Amino acid sequence: MPVPRPLVVAAALLLASAARAQAPDEPSPPAPDHGKVATDDATPAGAGTREVELAYVPSVTHHGGGRFEQAAHAHVNAFAVTALVGVTDDLDLKLTGGFAHAMDRSDPAMATRGSGLTDLTFGSRWRLLASAPRALDVMLTTAVVAPVGHEAAPGSLGLTQGFWSVRNALVASKDWGRVTGNAEVALTVPVGGGAGTFRSTTCGNLAVGYAVLPWLQPLVEANYDLARSAVTSQRVAVTAGVNLTGSGGTRLMAGVQRAVWGRNVVESTSGLVALKTGF
Repeated sequence: MPVPRPLVVAAALLLASAARAQAPDEPSPPAPDHGKVATDDATPAGAGTREVELAYVPSVTHHGGGRFEQAAHAHVNAFAVTALVGVTDDLDLKLTGGFAHAMDRSDPAMATRGSGLTDLTFGSRWRLLASAPRALDVMLTTAVVAPVGHEAAPGSLGLTQGFWSVRNALVASKDWGRVTGNAEVALTVPVGGGAGTFRSTTCGNLAVGYAVLPWLQPLVEANYDLARSAVTSQRVAVTAGVNLTGSGGTRLMAGVQRAVWGRNVVESTSGLVALKTGF
């Protein structure tokens, strides 16, 4: 005997009501990953977490002209390894080192190529605010660069900045459902000698991501740099990328950044492919 259609409809309505009544007791779905290509995020890894990230960072200097300084062709292929440890729920410590190969034809009379180790970066990430009701995190990050990379030599380009520096940044991450937003303001200053006329670099970054799927998040970013030395230089760039998040802390990040406006700076394009895993 077939079940009357009104009973089927009524049963469906009752099941839907029961599901809504139980929803508050069920755990909410996890927030999308806050990682971006060129903008830091304010979400710590968590106490006891250990992560390793392998990154490939190519960059190309264009001939310039117009809004940019004219320059000879140059490129860098850099590889970096980052190890991170979650000390507490609000504090991460990390260490980054790597290897790079560079080519620069600015002065044909000098060395045009160089390969070797890059500088070491010691970093900390300290979350100052965690507001679950507002889906907001605020973090202070610090990065200290030790100039231990390959130095310039006859017949070889250098791969070190040549001086110690400290970078402090205030970072915020916020969710609006599937939308994630990051904002970052940073200041880098030299420490000790060897920096020449360099005084500081100020950076401002804004990034937005949209979780099309729980594991797929396209990204768009706007990036601004202001460097003060003997000459003040400015640069505006846009970044597009994708965040592919897997289980167990695994994440693949890929993106491209292109300079769109500059003053006393060369025109450049850079990329990023980074694979992170936790254990």
